[in-house]
Amino acid sequence: MSVDLLGPLVSRDTLVLAPVLGIYLLASAVGFLRIPTAVADFSRNLCQHPAAMHAVGAVAWFVGASIVSFHRHWGNLAEISVTGTGVWWAFEGAGMLASPAAVARALQHPRYISTMRAMQWVALLAGGYLLSVGLLGRAA
Repeated sequence: MSVDLLGPLVSRDTLVLAPVLGIYLLASAVGFLRIPTAVADFSRNLCQHPAAMHAVGAVAWFVGASIVSFHRHWGNLAEISVTGTGVWWAFEGAGMLASPAAVARALQHPRYISTMRAMQWVALLAGGYLLSVGLLGRAA
């Protein structure tokens, strides 16, 4: 039994969104990993500037909710990765909009920076996978 991680066939929507999300996840992860203080600097700025927290939350919610609204495919790993990224961003954005104080407290947790740096490695892998789906995948 062989398993084709690219699909084998994915929806056209997935082929359009996968490379966009993949490149974003790759670029964001590289930026956070390349600069050792990037996660701490970013979280400190969000905590110090409530308008920044609101703006980042609004963008995350809007982009995530848009992905979930227009991409409701759960048929294979690629489709789950695209829709799952949208769900993650929508919840992340909603939290920043609805309860910025709770998010600010979470950003100041002692393990936050190490956890976020570890998550950047996951984002790097997911981004590479989604980019490869967009470049090598085939439409159903």
